Amino acid sequence: MTGTITPPTRPTGPTTRAIANEPPPSRISAAWRGSRLGGKLLMALTMAILVLLFIYPPLLMIMAAFRRGPIAGQGEWTAAPFIEVMTNPATWVVTFNSIVLSVAVAVIALAFGTFFAWVAVRTTTPLRRWMTPIMAAILVVPSLFYGLGWYVTLNGSGAPVNMFLQEVFGLSGSPLGSGWPTLIFVVAFHVVPVGYLFMVGPMSRMDSALDDAARMNGAGRTSSFFTVTLPLLRPTIFGVMALMTSYGMTAFELPLLFGVPASPSILVFSTKVLNTYQETVVPEGWANYAGASSIGLILVLLVVVLVIAREILLRGRRYSTISGKGFRPEPRSYGRIQWVFLAIFALVVLLAGIIPVLQMVFSAFQNVAGVFSLGFTTANFEAVLTSRRTFQVIVTSLWVAALAGFLAACVALMLSWSTQRSGRVVRALAVVISWAPIAIPGVLVGLALLTAYMPVPGLQRLIGTPFMLVIGFIVVATPIATRAVEGGVVQISGELEESGRMAGASRSMTFLTVVLPLVMPSFFAGWFIASIGIAGNLALPVLLSSPSMRTAAVTAYDLYNQGNTAEAAALFLVLMVAIVVVGALAWLLMSGVVRLLKRARAIRIERALIEEGSVVYA
Repeated sequence: MTGTITPPTRPTGPTTRAIANEPPPSRISAAWRGSRLGGKLLMALTMAILVLLFIYPPLLMIMAAFRRGPIAGQGEWTAAPFIEVMTNPATWVVTFNSIVLSVAVAVIALAFGTFFAWVAVRTTTPLRRWMTPIMAAILVVPSLFYGLGWYVTLNGSGAPVNMFLQEVFGLSGSPLGSGWPTLIFVVAFHVVPVGYLFMVGPMSRMDSALDDAARMNGAGRTSSFFTVTLPLLRPTIFGVMALMTSYGMTAFELPLLFGVPASPSILVFSTKVLNTYQETVVPEGWANYAGASSIGLILVLLVVVLVIAREILLRGRRYSTISGKGFRPEPRSYGRIQWVFLAIFALVVLLAGIIPVLQMVFSAFQNVAGVFSLGFTTANFEAVLTSRRTFQVIVTSLWVAALAGFLAACVALMLSWSTQRSGRVVRALAVVISWAPIAIPGVLVGLALLTAYMPVPGLQRLIGTPFMLVIGFIVVATPIATRAVEGGVVQISGELEESGRMAGASRSMTFLTVVLPLVMPSFFAGWFIASIGIAGNLALPVLLSSPSMRTAAVTAYDLYNQGNTAEAAALFLVLMVAIVVVGALAWLLMSGVVRLLKRARAIRIERALIEEGSVVYA
């Protein structure tokens, strides 16, 4: 067979002159051009706004520690205020008090939280599936409401605890009304639900085969818990320990109720910041912004030390607990002792939620809070509902809580989505923004906002208005809302968004019609939890409110100082009922929005099928 061999052809291409005449390649990569450029710019703008909200005010507060003047962050540069604070023996007493309180609270809350997480996940204890909802319900009780409940229970001759001590032991007065034991007890049990909710997730992801292997090697159930389960949970334990320690250092309402009235007073960082801020600089008569900022700087440094210590302890160690197809987090039966586990859980729930809440409910119907012998009345509710000023306080608290909670949930949704879909830099920034406010007390956030906005002429007008409270509450409530929203975002696969874009939808349309309806339950949970926390928050409005603009928490605290705790209880109950009603209406509204979004997605898919005649992925 014969044939011809065709010589290889010379590849054709543009001439040198043509190449020279082509425009130079764009410095913006293809990934940044077109529709993606708009998304990147929008993300950059959003991150810039978040930096101005979350990072800019604390930085100015730190700078304010070295400036003294009539306005926060203004005046001559000087290290004198910082040196005065550092050389004052009272500062180190406050530091010692804060460390003792935070470590004691962290140890107690983490011990109970870890134990209950193990009971809920790794045992067959009765009612174990109800533990997480109950802990979540306790968590949303405002700290001031919780604290006033315990205050009424422990203080006064008619208080139930004091009547018992008088009858059984002959003790008079209020021996447990304040002081170290009461302060540690009240703060620790208020934080136990936080420890539980942070530990139950990692505990549920541990393979039960690891415990089986330990017992096959001769270890008992108790021994395997301490030698296998706890060591593998070390990263989470250290992280939650740092978080609980930070919370103990930043607690405000409970130390204000049970620490300041003690003899001698037990001041921690948050209450000391408020006291220092309210002091005046003699002879000028200025508020002591620099001194308060200096104390805040010490707190920030301590929190940074905690984070660094955690990283050093965990460096170079592996804690893998999930192992392929054999992974099985199965619960085990521990016999009759599980009833003891249930009894311990019931006791903690009683102390952390039921007793203070019921005490406040009863107090709202009493002539004198905590004194049952004087009978019941509805006069407190009449005073709350018929007072025009109180009505304005409730309305202000409601719309501030609803708006700030909604915006905090929106920020939480954006941060959670960014950590799952964005690059390393954006992810790191989102994590810092979502966690940093936990380590900063509300009083310090208020001081930081005053420092950042007071020198700016246009922004000065926001101070003392509800809008300044909304800005501050966004910062305070975002970490809480993020913990609720991020679970729903993590469960959404990126393939769903890719399917929406394959159908011709833009990124924004895909987010609105695919991601948002799926994440809406978690979004609403974050909104509701954040709104309840905002409604009962005292630490922030105690600095940012004004005589003409008060919140329910500030008004309730004023009533408590006036000895009218019963009316304060009625005010809180009315506020909580109003929040539930508004929350139900918001749920109906959001459900309608979700239905509209789903309908819009269905119409879009139907149009694409009719016009192009191809399969479209929803």
